[in-house]
Amino acid sequence: MNDANLLLHIPMFQGLGADALDYLFSMMSARAVDPLETIFWVGDGGKEMFIIQSGYIEICIPDQGGKDIRLAVLGPGEFFGEISLLDHGPRTATARAIEHSSLLVLGMDAFHRCMIDFPTVAVSVVTALGRRQRSVVEKLRGIRNLNEVIAERLTPWQKLANAIATMAASQRFLMTHAVCFMSWIAINLLLRQRAIDPFPFPFLCFWASVEAIFLSLFILISQAMQGQKDRVRNEVEYQVAMKMQLELMQLHQKMDLLVTGRERDPAEMENPQRKNPETART
Repeated sequence: MNDANLLLHIPMFQGLGADALDYLFSMMSARAVDPLETIFWVGDGGKEMFIIQSGYIEICIPDQGGKDIRLAVLGPGEFFGEISLLDHGPRTATARAIEHSSLLVLGMDAFHRCMIDFPTVAVSVVTALGRRQRSVVEKLRGIRNLNEVIAERLTPWQKLANAIATMAASQRFLMTHAVCFMSWIAINLLLRQRAIDPFPFPFLCFWASVEAIFLSLFILISQAMQGQKDRVRNEVEYQVAMKMQLELMQLHQKMDLLVTGRERDPAEMENPQRKNPETART
């Protein structure tokens, strides 16, 4: 298979003609990476995208403890780094080689020249971005409350267990049982010899024991489902926290760049001749 055909696996290059693909492929350079070699770190500036010819690349991000979380493992024919190529922003993840790999590298300048020489490349990129935007919007429309999704997936048995556990924890349930037990004891004490359940009230003790056993089982089932819901919620919150951490890192880098620019500009404004020594001599 012609190596230029690897570009057909990239959404923003799909639909290009053979001439455009060959020209784009000719603008690329080859790069070999060793096992465990880091191609780029999260937050680094990005002006290149990569296509894997051979080997496997790990895409990961660090958690709060500094441990890498693997997001994906990419193989031959797959690509990464295209986001920074398009928006000139920092890397959103870390890329590291799992084994010896061969990559095709497309730089930003070469990509821009290709768009100038072949306008169909720009049209294809815009089309791919439109598809990505539409996909994101569709996913956002499909986002639902976690509690609603779990409630819809409960089986009839789980719903019954939740209903009984909720009823057993209510104030009405407690007061009703207190009144019934006290009434039962009072009636049997007043009847004395004709009592249905004389002291020490064996039937009442048997009924209370059986009810306590079944209620404890239903409560345990409800607690197990609540624990499962909490684990899913914690996982979602963890993913959101990781996304926020990544965006904060990028925000800090942008602020550092702004501060560096502000520190440099006043010096030039105070002594503009320092920028052009020849002008100062004249």
